[in-house]
Amino acid sequence: MTRVLLHEMRRGEAGKVALLSAVAGAWYLASADPASSDWIGWWNQASIKVQVFGVIVMGSLMSAAAAWSASRSRRTRTALWADTTPRGGWPQALLLWAAAWLWSLVAYAVMTAIAFQRTAAVSDVTEPVWSPLLLGAAMTGLQIAAGVAAGTLLPTRITAPVMGLFWYALFVVFAFVPELPLAHLFPAIDEHLDTAYEPHTARLLVATAWCAAAALTLLAVPALVRREALSPGPLVVVPALVAVVAGGTLLAFRTPESHSYWAVPADQPARPVCVTEGRTKACLWPDDRHLLPEVTAAARTVDRALGTLTGFHRSFYETGLTAPEDSANGPGASPGASPAASPGAAELPVASPVMDERAMAGTMLDAALPQPPADCEPRVLQESGGYPDTFLVQAVVYARADFPAPYYGDQFGAAVERVLKAPAAEQDAWLSAAAREIAACRPVPPLPRAAR
Repeated sequence: MTRVLLHEMRRGEAGKVALLSAVAGAWYLASADPASSDWIGWWNQASIKVQVFGVIVMGSLMSAAAAWSASRSRRTRTALWADTTPRGGWPQALLLWAAAWLWSLVAYAVMTAIAFQRTAAVSDVTEPVWSPLLLGAAMTGLQIAAGVAAGTLLPTRITAPVMGLFWYALFVVFAFVPELPLAHLFPAIDEHLDTAYEPHTARLLVATAWCAAAALTLLAVPALVRREALSPGPLVVVPALVAVVAGGTLLAFRTPESHSYWAVPADQPARPVCVTEGRTKACLWPDDRHLLPEVTAAARTVDRALGTLTGFHRSFYETGLTAPEDSANGPGASPGASPAASPGAAELPVASPVMDERAMAGTMLDAALPQPPADCEPRVLQESGGYPDTFLVQAVVYARADFPAPYYGDQFGAAVERVLKAPAAEQDAWLSAAAREIAACRPVPPLPRAAR
């Protein structure tokens, strides 16, 4: 049996398609720019990136290749000889499936190694996440099994390309309508999981069991339909039963509204990674401690821009972190110190695992700005050309940090210059008062007079 399997792997079309998939996947992962990537540096995202490429691209191609290989005996008019083999129809299908799936696993492993190497070069932790990868491998096996079944039952030249297009179109539909229950049975998980979330391991393992059992069951279908081949016998009941139970469990799972089906919020860390610069404090998830130098420099920039202003947020916690209520740390707090709670704490979004100092400072400046209540109508400031007063406060704070200030016309620019040219004490007093009024949904005070 092993010799036949190796022979099929050497002569079959699946090896060539797997090589093409591996080259495309390697280029896709190796050419990504860390500065603009949303996965290089996050282990969750690295696994999901490999999984979704493996399922949508490689799985579709390998399903087509498996259908072509399975139809070979009919296309070459050797089906009668193939049916005289002492092996039944199920073992024959399993052999074709194994030959294609093993090649896909080789390509999958190459892509995984590249993705993990790129993430390890950025991240300061080494915690590979395996559950999405296991599901991707099992889902690819199900796609290949569908190709083998289709190629055996419909041995035409058009079956192979139809199978590839079928899977790709299916994932496109699920991407636009992800709430369909059927999407849970054919998962290509294309979700953004930063350090605030972690994969729902139990659910992913149930999905892995469903895909594997469904693949084995599907491979028995041609032998059950075609009378020329030996029947698989009662043994097929085992994977069929596992597929029914696992698939039913996936369909029965319910998640709270707005929650991801495949992920759960990560547990709060015992000691977030925090830094304090003057009056400004910023805390990260421990898995993002590679961003500590950028956060430290950004906090220094924000602290210099805000100075002694009041009414602005001075404590920042990365998305998903809960600010604990304990005493404030002093200046120069070391990484790992417990963060201080603050009534003015703000969320610090980290959109990418790689952010430079300037991008981080811009994010922190935006988070520092006072926000009006949710039901508050925008307060238009005539001196700024009819733009909301929050726009003017943002532009002034940006200018104080030596960032390009938003520009909305000459009148708006003149209003910004008027505030910036005011004496330092008046400028600070106006900004602090404006922050309090914005938070209370009241008009900001009149603009200060520029210094002569």
